[in-house]
Amino acid sequence: MRSRWLLALALIVFAGVLRPGPAAASTLTEDERFWTAERMADAVSVGADQYGPRADMPVGTKNGTYFGGLPMVGTFFYDGKPFGGRATSCTGSVVHSRGKDLVLTAAHCAIGLKSATHPIFVPQYRHGSSAADQPSGVFEVKRIFVDPRYRQNTTEPVSDLDFAFARLAPNGKGKAENVTGSLTFTRASGYRHSPTVIGYPGDEDVNRKHQALRCDVTTSRLPGFRQMQMVCGGFHGGVSGGPWITDYDSRTRTGKVIGNTGGYNGGGNDENVDWITYSPLYAADAQALYDDAVAGTKDADIKRRPYVSGLGQLG
Repeated sequence: MRSRWLLALALIVFAGVLRPGPAAASTLTEDERFWTAERMADAVSVGADQYGPRADMPVGTKNGTYFGGLPMVGTFFYDGKPFGGRATSCTGSVVHSRGKDLVLTAAHCAIGLKSATHPIFVPQYRHGSSAADQPSGVFEVKRIFVDPRYRQNTTEPVSDLDFAFARLAPNGKGKAENVTGSLTFTRASGYRHSPTVIGYPGDEDVNRKHQALRCDVTTSRLPGFRQMQMVCGGFHGGVSGGPWITDYDSRTRTGKVIGNTGGYNGGGNDENVDWITYSPLYAADAQALYDDAVAGTKDADIKRRPYVSGLGQLG
């Protein structure tokens, strides 16, 4: 039951992404007032921790690199009362849509968001800054879309469906996609790709500054599942939902997202080591959920046939 985070891109300073000055108290939204820097700093990742002994990592395995993040990739926060009153977080990425208001994440993260209070998405999260002083501000989560057949952190075939979408309210800067740029949700052809995986490991023991982690990887198939797998160290709890990106253009702030950290056991193997990470492979089921999210389909109208894993085919 693990959340993973990945993505490798060269260290880039993104022009035009400037920290805003302090916001006047009278102009802050309820979420900006609630989410102080201290509350966000206390957040914990969703899912079980995965701190496999470093000595067990195969010799020659690369490690992810911490960096300043991408404008459209960030973390979720919420009050976390269903989890004992502790704030929690996962990773997500803004994806292109007609409404310019969708974030892609893992279904096992989104289930927690559905019943949470004060849920927000924070693009390119800056640890130690308040909600009002984040690079793009914060965006209130208004609606969650999850495939009704998915079961949280399962190791069954329906783990192939560990993807979800969150619809965001605009903030004072505008709609999310207009503020941050976006990735294009893309159905993958086959299991072998060379993406950059990004995520936010949530525990200070492994990520003291709560920065984004990235790794450039080559994917293969997780045998028996419609999922990709990658090998790179450092993807501890908190990276779940993080995007697997190809063709990223820092100038236009665009690229393709072909997967998200999640899948079997919430995105990691049975031992929950930090260097093996999974992602659903987007096929017809993922496309159908994206279409429902764009259309704003009511939960009661999101109906699916019993899941067939689709081994041997991608439709």
